[in-house]
Amino acid sequence: MSLRDILLRRAPEFPAQGRITCVEKTADLMGINRWFLRRPPISIHAPEDQILSPAQAKVQTLAPIGPDGWIEEKKILGRQRRFRLVDILKDENLAATFLGGDFLKLYLAPWDLHFLLFPAPGRVTSYAYHTGWAFPLLFMSSGDVLNERLSAVIETDWEFPLVMVMIGSWMVNGIHHSFKPGQRNPAGGDFGHFKVGSSVVLVAPPGRINWTCREGDKLDLGTSLGNVRG
Repeated sequence: MSLRDILLRRAPEFPAQGRITCVEKTADLMGINRWFLRRPPISIHAPEDQILSPAQAKVQTLAPIGPDGWIEEKKILGRQRRFRLVDILKDENLAATFLGGDFLKLYLAPWDLHFLLFPAPGRVTSYAYHTGWAFPLLFMSSGDVLNERLSAVIETDWEFPLVMVMIGSWMVNGIHHSFKPGQRNPAGGDFGHFKVGSSVVLVAPPGRINWTCREGDKLDLGTSLGNVRG
């Protein structure tokens, strides 16, 4: 049995709203999370055909999803990172609908704002919390597939779905959502927040978005990521 299989079998069960770690509790008591969740005035003026950045973050990965579901990330600390979409989404049927599409991962630094916005107008048709670990994503590629997460399917006004995934990181599982399933949200509407910090993934179907962002770009909330084709 591989280490990955052992870790998956031993992953503990936590409440559906996400595990509250000792780090999160300490950050609450010390007032640190007030800094992470600060909300300065933000004005979002979204053109009708734009996909917006849901976070103040850095573009870590923008890569195609192979027809077999594999995603190749650039090397980090000299190590190649490669994983399957189904291991990110935790849903085989959902992953199958995005084969050949696009995978975008945004990294939130500790000094970034930690609340998230809707990247497009639409409705959350389904969502799920997935229990897991809290490995440091930078140093352990297994954290991308083993850490706790929230995944939400957004049916956009353009009649194609996006999946947005909030992934916990080192000692970070303060994952909270603000949306109500079935309720329409505008681009830039309140999606949820992290406590302490982590990563956000967007998954898009093939041929629907012309991406204008690039790996390494530093983004503000509401920055355009690309425009909708057609």
